[in-house]
Amino acid sequence: MALGVLVKSRPTPSDFADFYSFHAPNVLRFLARHTRDAQVAFDLTAEAFARAYEARDDFRGTNAEQAGAWLWTIVRRELARYQRSRSVEFSALTRLGHERPMPTDNDLREVERLLALEGIVREHIPDAMDSLSADHREVLRLRYFEDLSNEEIALRLAISNDVVRARISRALRILGRNERLQSAVETLVDT
Repeated sequence: MALGVLVKSRPTPSDFADFYSFHAPNVLRFLARHTRDAQVAFDLTAEAFARAYEARDDFRGTNAEQAGAWLWTIVRRELARYQRSRSVEFSALTRLGHERPMPTDNDLREVERLLALEGIVREHIPDAMDSLSADHREVLRLRYFEDLSNEEIALRLAISNDVVRARISRALRILGRNERLQSAVETLVDT
């Protein structure tokens, strides 16, 4: 299973490739959203996964959820390092003997297109969020704007994971019925 490859003892490079394939698209989107620069997002994604690969034998989790949380800790550290220095450190890639990955022009254009379209949707989110209760707005803010996991949200709000999941589900259903937001999302999906 792509998520749980680090949980087994001595994960192979092939196992890690599955882990990468599963997580890389979300990591890239997260980093593109936070850096607003497609090339930097690609570079940070590469370095974060290189660091994770180097540290894979140190992972002590017991399930796929913990493996994902472990990866996101590394990703956030790489982003924080970038935000402090405004440069990407390629030390893990260098240690592994890999060169800086170079996305194609099409890859960069696609990330930039998604960022622009995301901006269109974000224009309509504040109005749509006003239709939610304070509890629903808070879990969505923590989940999608602060990129916290459900477990982190549960800890922060002192509620159970089940309550977090239920609030997110209900809030998304309510937002799904918002006509202006639906129109923006359809624009995002159709282009």
